Amino acid sequence: MSDSSRNNHVSTDCAHAGEEQLESISTPSVMPIYQTSVFNFPDLDAVDDASSGRRPGFIYGRYGLPNHIALETIIAKLERAEGAIAVASGMGAIVAALWTMLTSGDELVIANDCYGGTLSMAARDFSRLGIASRFVPVTDLSAIDAAFSSKTKVLLVETISNPLWNAIDVGAVAELCHRRGVKLLVDNTVATPYLICPLTLGADAVVHSATKYLGGHHDVTAGLLVGDKEFVSQAREVLIRTGAFLAPFDAWMTVRGIKTFALRMERICSNAIQIARFLESYPRIGRVYYPGLESHAQNAIVRRTMKGLGGGMMSFEIQGEGNASEAVDAFLSRLKMIRLAPSFGGVTTTLSHPAKTSHRSLTPEQRNDAGISDTLLRLSVGIEEPEDILEEFRRALTF
Repeated sequence: MSDSSRNNHVSTDCAHAGEEQLESISTPSVMPIYQTSVFNFPDLDAVDDASSGRRPGFIYGRYGLPNHIALETIIAKLERAEGAIAVASGMGAIVAALWTMLTSGDELVIANDCYGGTLSMAARDFSRLGIASRFVPVTDLSAIDAAFSSKTKVLLVETISNPLWNAIDVGAVAELCHRRGVKLLVDNTVATPYLICPLTLGADAVVHSATKYLGGHHDVTAGLLVGDKEFVSQAREVLIRTGAFLAPFDAWMTVRGIKTFALRMERICSNAIQIARFLESYPRIGRVYYPGLESHAQNAIVRRTMKGLGGGMMSFEIQGEGNASEAVDAFLSRLKMIRLAPSFGGVTTTLSHPAKTSHRSLTPEQRNDAGISDTLLRLSVGIEEPEDILEEFRRALTF
């Protein structure tokens, strides 16, 4: 006990509990969680130095914490970017990026097979802000070019789209965008920097739902935004004003997940191609959507730009002798190890039904235009022994 606190009242001692600085010749092997919303300063000069950036220093949770910096540093390194920002969710990262890039009167062109939440945001929310959206099939460069107008400022695409897993030629799309004065924003959640780094191929900014493969364990919700220093600085100001910052514990959890990211992706990609080939040859299965298959329309792009790996996501159509929906229900009811879960990217294999989950907010007509039927199932491959996953399918498909 310090001499200065010997005569304090109990209430004062309690209020200042845990503030004593501890001396140690050792350091923690894992970064601590900085569970604080604010930092203390010795004087006003220090406040000015930290606020102006003349000296390093943390100020307030919404402005950034040490756990945020740790996460931003590793994702910038993985994506070969100049900077990054940790955000509360993947959708938060997309909104922050577009708010930074667009203003009222601008137009956004967006891939028509993106994640349903992204499509809904563009159609419902940005229109109220005076930002028009056009939806195009981005595997067709001529369709993209035709969709651009003098007001188009951004094209938003996914490196591998959800849930039909169309792979795009990032370099070719970036060249087209820049020729027309349009910025290219890429959602790299599905492919991940394990397969491709879009910024090195000409993309202007990249977003992630770190809730998926980067976190990797279905126990954290987080988003990331990466780009050059100027863009990241502008986007950070937007996030400070809007308040979509990531909790320190969630940032810490995401960093922890990234420590095994490469190992998980290696196993997941290896499992996925085995499962995709099995499903492609199975009589109860209709079309299989997996860019790692030689039969997939964009397999050449995967071989050229994504190490020849198709990632860990695929979709397939269930076929039955009678009612197709009944066949889906029969298949799902026979599953034991594989669970029905409306997300992806964890260590366990899961299934979801896009029409009733990720793309539920779309109208039936919009889902039909995007090729999303009621018999389409989305598979997120995990790290289990591949034979165990295949045996689960053999058993469940016997109906």
